[in-house]
Amino acid sequence: MPQIMRRLFFLCCTFFTVYTSSAQYDPGVVNYGLVAIKNFGLDTEIGAGARVEYAFNCYTTFIGEYNRSFDIDANEDYEGYNEFALGVNLILFNWYPTTITAGMGYIGNDSNFFEEIEDEAFLGFRTGNFNHGAQIKIRALHQVSSPVHIFAELNLKSLGRRYDTFLIGFSYDFNAR
Repeated sequence: MPQIMRRLFFLCCTFFTVYTSSAQYDPGVVNYGLVAIKNFGLDTEIGAGARVEYAFNCYTTFIGEYNRSFDIDANEDYEGYNEFALGVNLILFNWYPTTITAGMGYIGNDSNFFEEIEDEAFLGFRTGNFNHGAQIKIRALHQVSSPVHIFAELNLKSLGRRYDTFLIGFSYDFNAR
């Protein structure tokens, strides 16, 4: 009897996992969000950003984002930089209303510091005054209400640890009912 119970338990858990891992947003939804950023590069470096998220289907989200970094100590030697990213996230786990997603994408910035560490970057190159690389995203997303999601996100970037970031933010769907 215990063997049958284990099989039944395993079957129920598998069915539950497959069933719950298929919803992040409604298909065709566009969300707009704001983020607060902590860069790993410098102790006093933080940032802010804006993003647009498009849910192609229930478990795939395309993300476009713009971020700006700055120094809270206003050091005269520091120059902030602009960052642009495009990526895609897929659901890893979904425990409604909380979802864990992961994804990857393109990252580009206009940081002058990259010139000094370009040889140490895992995957990155420079064209003119713009740096190009890749990033891996891991995000925990929680639906507060139908139009509002809050999230925490870790971005690991191929340009070097200097550019890795941790974000907290929210996104909003203006067409939610």
